[in-house]
Amino acid sequence: MTERAPLDLLVVGDINPDVIVASPGLTPQFGQVEQLVDSASLVMGGSAAITAVGAARLGLRVGLCGVVGDDDLGQLMLVRLAEAGVDLQHLRVDASTPTGMSVILNRGDDRAVLTATGTISGLSPEDLSALPDRAARHVHAASYYLMSQAYRDALPAAFARFRAAGTSTSVDTNWDPRERWDLAELLAESDLFIPNEAELTAIARSPILERAVELVSENGCEVVVKRGERGGAATLGGRSYRVLRTPPVEYVDAVGAGDTFNAGFLAGRLQGRDAGTCLAMAVIAGTLSTGATGGTAAQPSLDDVDIWLASVPVEELGGGRV
Repeated sequence: MTERAPLDLLVVGDINPDVIVASPGLTPQFGQVEQLVDSASLVMGGSAAITAVGAARLGLRVGLCGVVGDDDLGQLMLVRLAEAGVDLQHLRVDASTPTGMSVILNRGDDRAVLTATGTISGLSPEDLSALPDRAARHVHAASYYLMSQAYRDALPAAFARFRAAGTSTSVDTNWDPRERWDLAELLAESDLFIPNEAELTAIARSPILERAVELVSENGCEVVVKRGERGGAATLGGRSYRVLRTPPVEYVDAVGAGDTFNAGFLAGRLQGRDAGTCLAMAVIAGTLSTGATGGTAAQPSLDDVDIWLASVPVEELGGGRV
């Protein structure tokens, strides 16, 4: 009999603070020009950390595997994660490297991101090897392309080890700065791939969403696609689903919305919800998270998501359509 895992979800990946500077039409000027902006906030950042906090708010027992520095910023991340109820037993403090940080310049219609990598890419093959075969019911890897090559090379074998022990797996890569999209080996060991539409079509090298889903699914994984204001789409269990309606929200910014989408979907799946409801939960959670600055301030509770389920219809489509 398989021993019950201590966690519902283990998220593996990046942890860092974000400094979000927001002002309409913001364009930095050099030459020692001082500009006044509407707001500046220091918030929880890193796709893995935002996903973990969002899933914990949705009722899952969540752990986080990542690296922070032995400095004030690293300590701040540890405190914020612990306050959110995230288990930190698999998190490592690296005294030799500063905690990574991103500065996000948000002008309303677009944003620029400046990142000092630091410990963001600090996960190693040894960190993966140190994880138990069944650390959680599900393992989700975030920000794949921000990690070291050695870690990326080791992740498919780690996923295979987890799956052999009865743990399901998923990945959200974010954008590949090199645009090589070398994912086939990892997707073959992933139960679920959760890209946004631009990432999916780039990986598949097809601008047609239905064809891109079909091509990526050939790796053996199910696909859930984030589509921003257009909701989401998925192929799950051989069926296709689409959500086109999103809850109304007073938009502030979309930082971390995709990570909260991930949290919503994984929460639904690990709570035993049906496939269409999982997609609706993802769309609702991601949308509601845009109502405050940063990735975690407006993340919803499970009650918040459930309130909107009746108002966010799910279409079940014929084979191959999304």
